[in-house]
Amino acid sequence: MDGNIVDATIAEAREKPDKDHVLARLQDWQNRVHALYDTVQKALGPKYVYDRTGKNEPREEMVQRVGLEPGEVPKLDVLKITQNDRQLALFTPRSLWMIGANGQVDILVTAKSGGRRLYNLIDRSLPLSKNPDWRIVRPADRLHQPPFRPDTLADLLI
Repeated sequence: MDGNIVDATIAEAREKPDKDHVLARLQDWQNRVHALYDTVQKALGPKYVYDRTGKNEPREEMVQRVGLEPGEVPKLDVLKITQNDRQLALFTPRSLWMIGANGQVDILVTAKSGGRRLYNLIDRSLPLSKNPDWRIVRPADRLHQPPFRPDTLADLLI
């Protein structure tokens, strides 16, 4: 694949799905998401409580097209961040196969006022490239995609 994520994801969508390739992509997706959470936890430090017991099992069209059974699909952690028994953020893997991105993780942030804000993290790296390029996106401004810096995440949790 060339260096353009849009072209690469369109080409992949047009290919006949291969079970081994889909499994490799799913394993890579699990590794990237879990590494993202590790980085977030390290950046935020011990003043927060982290719960990764929730699981998300991808059931996207590509998984179904190659006939993968639920037990064959790598499960992805859902990351809940709390402080003083109050949920501050919930990271949920949303989709791996999408045009223009190598996966999306939604972040639901609960403000002190009780309101909620939704952010999307998209990985702009090429499929199976091993070097994620996480970008944070506000759904109201999808064209603005600055690099995600976990060390600034605490600013969103205020």
